[in-house]
Amino acid sequence: MENENLEKIYFKPGDIVTVKQDIPNRPKMIVVCKVSSYLRDPKSNYFKGIKCRWFSDSKELQEAVFNTKDIQLV
Repeated sequence: MENENLEKIYFKPGDIVTVKQDIPNRPKMIVVCKVSSYLRDPKSNYFKGIKCRWFSDSKELQEAVFNTKDIQLV
């Protein structure tokens, strides 16, 4: 099984991350919080992703939720 060899990485608020994909001008982002939600039953919440903030090239504050498989620690 391929997943057994992968080391789990946990992101904490304040960590500096970037996207794994090799795209031009990929930003360095700050982890804000873990985002989770629930369906019908408040006791059974599920993990949606990691909320990150960064500044764009035009100096505007951006915010988005990323899957943990799409970001990496810097």
